[in-house]
Amino acid sequence: MPTGRLNLLLLATFAMGMGQTAVFAVLPMLGRELFADFDGVFSLLGWHYQMPLELLVNLLIATSSLSYFLITPFWGRRSDRIGRKPVIVIGLFGYCLGMLLFNVVVHLGQAMILAGWWLLGTLLLSRVLHSLVMSATFPASMAFMADCTDASTRTRGVSRLTAANGIGIMVGPALAWFASYSFLAPLYLQAAITFVVAVIIYFYLPKSRQPNLGLTVKKLSFFDSRFRIYIGLGLSMFVMLAMVQQTLGFYFQDRLALDPIEAAQHFSFGMMCSSGAMLVAQLFIVQRWRGSPQSLLMLGLPLAATGYLMLVFADDFILLAVAMAVFGLGMGLAAPGYNASASLAVESHEQGALAGLLSAAPGLGYVIGPLLGGWLYSVDVTYPYWCAGLVVALLSLACIRLAE
Repeated sequence: MPTGRLNLLLLATFAMGMGQTAVFAVLPMLGRELFADFDGVFSLLGWHYQMPLELLVNLLIATSSLSYFLITPFWGRRSDRIGRKPVIVIGLFGYCLGMLLFNVVVHLGQAMILAGWWLLGTLLLSRVLHSLVMSATFPASMAFMADCTDASTRTRGVSRLTAANGIGIMVGPALAWFASYSFLAPLYLQAAITFVVAVIIYFYLPKSRQPNLGLTVKKLSFFDSRFRIYIGLGLSMFVMLAMVQQTLGFYFQDRLALDPIEAAQHFSFGMMCSSGAMLVAQLFIVQRWRGSPQSLLMLGLPLAATGYLMLVFADDFILLAVAMAVFGLGMGLAAPGYNASASLAVESHEQGALAGLLSAAPGLGYVIGPLLGGWLYSVDVTYPYWCAGLVVALLSLACIRLAE
């Protein structure tokens, strides 16, 4: 495919990455504003539990991520049947509509038309509907890239795709600076950007070369012996990443004693540092990498573990930003290694189905991670980062053992 046309594919993953972190950058502070007067007490048959506010907010991420995990394999298989481009376009337009629906519900909460459990339930429903459709774009894009590469270029091709996603992840938090006007201003702006990208993709992205287009493809299992080790590894990586990302907004506000708007702005800069380091890894290291994709995992995971542990001891903004850059660099190396290693284990006609499974692993990670992180954070603010650092260090040792 001509480079110009391939860049359109990268534009789609850029928009998705940008949309993801634009939400992450404002949701902790927005959640604290919406639920400031909500006691979060859940009662059942005489049993009472008061949900910590951090866990309550992270429930919004976890629920939408569960939807993403459940539906992404379907979209991967669907792209094998009807083509990559239609599925990519569905996801982009779905993102726009889902974000607008979420914003409407937030407006209802701010106006006190919805409150308490009704507000929480409606927000959860809007996030689920959003995730069910927008989840189409990334697995179809991954399969599109697999269609355009062979074994010798797969790692670099996947890296370009994840680098574009990384650029979006880096740019997305910058929208949080518009939170000084309204917490929803960044989200409206992101919906408009994604709509423009969707229109461009619809008119100008060509169809990919698919030898199995229109044929029924065998459903792959998460436990397929060819790639199950990579699914497990990816799930563990993304549980830890999600746990860290979804508590850092609170950590910035509490550690640095900031008001909600200042916290959103400082956290957004930290996310840009993390995403920038991820981008450097994928554009300047992975693109020149001549080793195996498995060796990228062995290089990236120790760096990620180091960054997580640095967060424990960071007590000012500079140290927090540096720690985020270190774990971003590590994940920027490990993520392409994870995707490329697994994609080389299956046949060309299975790439869409596999891409759905690979994309589902981070989705499940963002179900478990925020809930685990919210609970650990309520016990001690440093526990999520101790946990992430130690678990990823163990994953590093497991990768070395696997290589041997």
